[in-house]
Amino acid sequence: MTGGDPAALMDALGVWFHPLTALLVALDAPIPPVPSEVVVIGSGALAAEGRVSPVAAVLAAWLGCWAGDVGLYALFRHGLADRLDRWAWWRRIHRGIRSLLVRVGPAGSLAGLSVLRFVSGGRTASMAAAGIGGIRWPVFLWLSGAGSLAWSGSMVGLGWITGRATGLPWWASAVVGMVFGTLAGLMIAGIMAHRRRGRKG
Repeated sequence: MTGGDPAALMDALGVWFHPLTALLVALDAPIPPVPSEVVVIGSGALAAEGRVSPVAAVLAAWLGCWAGDVGLYALFRHGLADRLDRWAWWRRIHRGIRSLLVRVGPAGSLAGLSVLRFVSGGRTASMAAAGIGGIRWPVFLWLSGAGSLAWSGSMVGLGWITGRATGLPWWASAVVGMVFGTLAGLMIAGIMAHRRRGRKG
């Protein structure tokens, strides 16, 4: 194996693979371009090869997702939005979030905690909206925990199914699974947009 081989990288990480997965998933909340989905789906493909425990893969992704959610929510609940208002680009986003909260109300905000995380960038937007909207901590923790578990299980499961179905190396299965995951996210976004238009009608 060469140093640039993804399989060699996995072997080099060893026991640090799951902690690194959790860290990347946590960072994905404030920094959406972090490729956490690829790593989580890849862990599912590795589980299909018998190289990691599927339970450990789901647990690492779940804890990272929940920790990232809580951190971002806390920042926005305790005034980060007001500090960011000095920049024009954020003021536009802030107005959009406030407008969305007015339109969808508390129920829509709560639903977004679980559903929007499956859409690219939706996790960041929904956590910011939850913090700005002042959703109570107990409600947030419960919904965020449940949504994080659903997301983690589905991503690891997607990698496991892709790995079993294709027989490709884990990193290639992760890329294929990422494509299917993106398409599924787009479908979810389309359904939500259609339902929103229907309510307006």
